[in-house]
Amino acid sequence: MVFNRKHIENLILVTVLTTFSGQIYLSPTGGTFRLSMAVAVLTVALIHFRKLPVMLVCGTVAVTIPLFRSVVDYFSVLDADFGDIFRSYLPVVSFYISYGFLFLLLSIREKLSHPLSFILSLWLCDSFSNILEFSLRQLISPANIVSDVLIQIILMGLARSVLTYFLYNTTLYYIERYDRSYQENRYREMIMFISSLKSELFFLQKSIVDIENTMKDSYDLYRHLESGPQKEQVLSIAKNIHEIKKDYYRVASGLEKVLSAEEDRSSLSSREIFDLIRENYQKLSTNRQLHIHFEFHCRTPFVTAEYYPLISVLNNLIINAVEAIQQYGRIVVEGRLEGSIYRFSVTDNGQGIRPEDLELLFIPGYSTKYDTVTGRMSTGIGLCHAQEIVENHFGGNIHAESDPELGRTTFCVMIPFDRLQEVFIP
Repeated sequence: MVFNRKHIENLILVTVLTTFSGQIYLSPTGGTFRLSMAVAVLTVALIHFRKLPVMLVCGTVAVTIPLFRSVVDYFSVLDADFGDIFRSYLPVVSFYISYGFLFLLLSIREKLSHPLSFILSLWLCDSFSNILEFSLRQLISPANIVSDVLIQIILMGLARSVLTYFLYNTTLYYIERYDRSYQENRYREMIMFISSLKSELFFLQKSIVDIENTMKDSYDLYRHLESGPQKEQVLSIAKNIHEIKKDYYRVASGLEKVLSAEEDRSSLSSREIFDLIRENYQKLSTNRQLHIHFEFHCRTPFVTAEYYPLISVLNNLIINAVEAIQQYGRIVVEGRLEGSIYRFSVTDNGQGIRPEDLELLFIPGYSTKYDTVTGRMSTGIGLCHAQEIVENHFGGNIHAESDPELGRTTFCVMIPFDRLQEVFIP
């Protein structure tokens, strides 16, 4: 086996955990012979870190545990001789070497799917190794309570084996739970990221159309101009616009390929969409130290394949609502079917919008928001993006209603339901 840094780190971790857990123990003879929790921790670690050689781990632990116990006793007892203390703990080495050998011989790692066989095999490893250690101690310093100690060793071995089985399964449960939570967070982040890219892609595609129209206008102007320097200049402008269009097209095509490769799921339900957005903005408000209460209500559930553009629209509306709230506030997102139209609404109790500003909201670059720290104005393209997607992709419409006196603003998105739904959930 070739060792790398990760293997060394795991070996150190197992050694440290096992060594320290060895300080939780029962001493049936009242001396240095101990029945500790180190065995349970070591067994769980050997099962979990399957790439670590069993005998290497057990050999390392066989050295560190008696050494650590000797150091602890040396500093705990006045006028103690370290050599004598260390020699009294040396039989521990026999326990861990024997335990590792039997662990391999009985193939403990392969018996996890058979609880009874697993526990009995561990019991044998534990009891035999402890009896071996106790026998060596008897040769060094005989005790008169042999039968009582042997009974305790056997019973403690059974108890530790059962405990180890439940400890491993508990550890496995929390590891799987953590992994599942991590994967879900990664999946949510990926969807939010792709929805943002999709939004930019829609705008990029619109720009390609605008560039194409501008190029045609330039060429028409070239054809109508009489010969002269202006005519050649207009032709040069048309050629340059054509080159820009090709660059835009290459970028858009590249983005489409990347996004299509990432779209590994065909559809999401409205509940899943709302859950994704809720968790994302709860984290955002916490990071910004805002106290915002989010409410999501889906009155008419559905499943859609158009979740990326839909998330992009709702994202832009919700971030607009978040920016309208200074410290404390409430944002309500609602979806309901009204005839053949699905209506989404995003309502906040922020600062409100003046009537004269309502008609300007969706103009690119228009914004009333700015960063209080840097003084920079907002880009003013979020709502424009949302309008572009709603109108040109979904064939719907979007408008805003606001009451500045009450500080209440609602953005309404109306989308034909047949453009949105894949499956209706009654």
